Amino acid sequence: MTDSRQPAVAVTLDFEVFERYHHWREMLGGIVTSGASPLTIDCRHPRTDLEHLIGMVDGLILLGGSDVNPELYGGDGADPLVNAAPRALDDNEMAALHIALRRGIPVLAVCRGAQLTNVALDGTLFADLVRDRPSHVVHRTKEEDLDGAAHNVDIHPDTLLATWLGGAGRIPVNSYHHQGFATLAPSVRAAATAEDGLVEAFEIAAANLVAVQWHPEILWPSDVHSANLMRSFVECCADRSRLNTARS
Repeated sequence: MTDSRQPAVAVTLDFEVFERYHHWREMLGGIVTSGASPLTIDCRHPRTDLEHLIGMVDGLILLGGSDVNPELYGGDGADPLVNAAPRALDDNEMAALHIALRRGIPVLAVCRGAQLTNVALDGTLFADLVRDRPSHVVHRTKEEDLDGAAHNVDIHPDTLLATWLGGAGRIPVNSYHHQGFATLAPSVRAAATAEDGLVEAFEIAAANLVAVQWHPEILWPSDVHSANLMRSFVECCADRSRLNTARS
């Protein structure tokens, strides 16, 4: 399935909503254009084969979607502003993340995927930014506006994210999240911040894990930073594939 020339990347998602999110199909095209083969994994229902599936690939992408279940980070399970995903989706994606980290597989986490990663590593979330952390920055735009920039983020220097993007500094990003990072997990480092001070990305550089709140999987055809991020992630996956091939 994978060799030194074409790394394989697992993409976790909910097949029941896949048809409604044409942006996810754009992301699959971005993976292919960047030089990898995607393996989509439906995580809506309980699975017992994730160890096997994640073990077959060279990278993992955790996508956006519904909110992480609040009880996983000490939140209110009855919060009316939370649209929680099926619990199996959270459980499967957290399991996939931990398998990837244990195996040294690079991870790119996007929006909900970034929030889930923070929670899986013992961080917490703001359940609703407008209510819990009011700001002049609009983090939740309309879905139809995802093909354009919503606000700026400052990419921190000397981070893996800066390397993957092609440099540090201020860049425009799209945005469609109503939740945010309240407390970062102890094992991660902030890698980007919005103009209101909200952390917009974090990473574990040693593990080749990058988590972002914006949606580069949508903008890659037109935005150089998004294209760089997709391409750099795939190159990291290819490096792992080549290393494994050399060891075998």
